[in-house]
Amino acid sequence: MVTKENYHHTNLGNEISKKAFIFVTDNGHTQLSLRKIAKLCSVSPTAVYRHFKTKSHLYAEIVKKGFIEFDKHVNKNLGNNPRAVFVAAENYLDYAFKHRNMYDLIFSPTVIDFLDFPDVASYADQAFQTLLTHVKNHDPSLNDLSASNKAIKIWSFLHGLSSISKKMEAAMLLPENEMPPAVKSVKRTRENLEFFIQELF
Repeated sequence: MVTKENYHHTNLGNEISKKAFIFVTDNGHTQLSLRKIAKLCSVSPTAVYRHFKTKSHLYAEIVKKGFIEFDKHVNKNLGNNPRAVFVAAENYLDYAFKHRNMYDLIFSPTVIDFLDFPDVASYADQAFQTLLTHVKNHDPSLNDLSASNKAIKIWSFLHGLSSISKKMEAAMLLPENEMPPAVKSVKRTRENLEFFIQELF
């Protein structure tokens, strides 16, 4: 029989990471604290520290889960679609907007150092490898180095576009004739994403 004590001993780590993942999704990573998560799990902060000795260790677990979710989202509805690389690009931007709090965490340059958490880096690399596979499938003539360079260009382009788009989100709702030129350019880039991705090949 599983008692409350046994539950906390054997499953608390998973419960903490699940609650923390949901918390960041809803509130953003800057609002996270081990005390808040302890309260959500109905345990003491000391109990949380037994499983995650610093907030960085908890962040690392959340980031792993975030990259898994991100990778699944980028690959949804692809199948054997010959336009897979373009659909994946659309899915990338879709995730950046629909899951912006988690997106901001997993791509934050300051929250955790991948050198300290190499297992987390492997999850990030898997997401990139997925894009690389789509690039190779789109243009089988590319050698490994060329395909990797293309994938990096697309990855960087999408990351930059999502960041700029979020900053201009309110301005994009203006009537076309009232939009600043820079906002118009970003809006048109998003509306013609396939063209710009193709230009990177």
